[in-house]
Amino acid sequence: MHFKPRKTYTAIALAIAAVGAPVSASAATLIGGGSPLVGFVIDQEISLFGANPDSLMYLVTSSDTGQVAFVSDDASVFNSNTSGQVAFANSDSAILPSRLTSYNSVRKATDGPLIQIPYIVTPITVPYVNGPTSLTDTLAGPQTTPGQAQSLALNDADLCGIYSGAITKWNRVTNPDTNTTYALNKAINVVYRSDNNGTTELLTRHLSTVCPALAGSTVRADGTTVTFVDSEVFTDSFPNHTPPASFTGFSDSGQLQSALTTARGFGIAGPSVVGYISPDYANTFLAPSSSSAAVNLSVASVRNAMLNVDVAPTFTEATHAVNASTTPVPTTSTAAADPTQWVPYLANPTTGYPVSGTSQILLSQCYADANVKSTILNFLTAHYVNASYAAILHSYGFDTVPENYAMQIANDFISVPRNWTINTLNIGNSTVCAGIGR
Repeated sequence: MHFKPRKTYTAIALAIAAVGAPVSASAATLIGGGSPLVGFVIDQEISLFGANPDSLMYLVTSSDTGQVAFVSDDASVFNSNTSGQVAFANSDSAILPSRLTSYNSVRKATDGPLIQIPYIVTPITVPYVNGPTSLTDTLAGPQTTPGQAQSLALNDADLCGIYSGAITKWNRVTNPDTNTTYALNKAINVVYRSDNNGTTELLTRHLSTVCPALAGSTVRADGTTVTFVDSEVFTDSFPNHTPPASFTGFSDSGQLQSALTTARGFGIAGPSVVGYISPDYANTFLAPSSSSAAVNLSVASVRNAMLNVDVAPTFTEATHAVNASTTPVPTTSTAAADPTQWVPYLANPTTGYPVSGTSQILLSQCYADANVKSTILNFLTAHYVNASYAAILHSYGFDTVPENYAMQIANDFISVPRNWTINTLNIGNSTVCAGIGR
């Protein structure tokens, strides 16, 4: 989705500008961190943003660490060389209920309510190496890779079988475009994220929804059944938390991508490997400006079972999926004040790319320093309204949040056009934040 100039957005930007941003003689640095998935794009956004009036920095760790650091307001959680308060955090997973309870019990009285809002839209891609090719099989999916007009297509039964270990060879994988199995008689190895991370959760959310309906798709040769659960931890779905020997875990996306590209370096005689990864680590067709993307790493398309068509993991198709979410955009004061209402839930979307979701930003409503409050407001305004920031997201394979979300976020937390009697959701609201703030 591309933002188009609208009077509404212009009015929002003017209203925020009218709040005023005091100029700091020496800009401070506000610390944020968490999700690696948004690491590259948020660094680009911060570089474009500059000191306004303060500076921002983002420490890449994990979604899980981002949540912990934010709730504890302790930057040393990101790394031992960093100290101070945490102004914001990003997490691809919705904040855990236990952490929200902890924040409300310990920090709400001093920092104001916790705000959790969708920050970007992302697909989760299925990269592979040394798999079926157009020389031996029909590849009829849409383009996903530079120089490769058609893609290998996988359906839900294929995903369930591959990621559970029930399908161990390509000649047991069904081509959804021909309804026959692929010809390649080669073993499949799987690489997965071994840490707590939101990329895994977005994948397992889909698998936990579609796999139970596909009889036998997760029953392995030894008779054990894998029951996928919606979790940040991939091994949570396996008996005794132990995946098959052909599965290898890696603690971050860079290592996982390296395993794929290393296998590709051996050529067709090398192992066949399947993984899952965010688009900024996939390839330069999906993320043309990402320095971390491999140039021509093959990526599968995934069949949307509701549409019965193969869909590429582009940011446009991810947004189509989010727009099909059954979670309504909060439009009442009660719903908008509840952080759990802001994360669109889509486990098996009726349209778009099937394995999609959002990454969230975590904020406190109250910031004691006026410069800090202004910096947060200015940065959020730029991210949700400025077309230059949207262009950054697109070049890394992500999208801006759908317009109905952007409108509500701007109205509820950033600007002041809504005439709710309390109107207490805006960041820095003088009534809620009188005398408090992190």
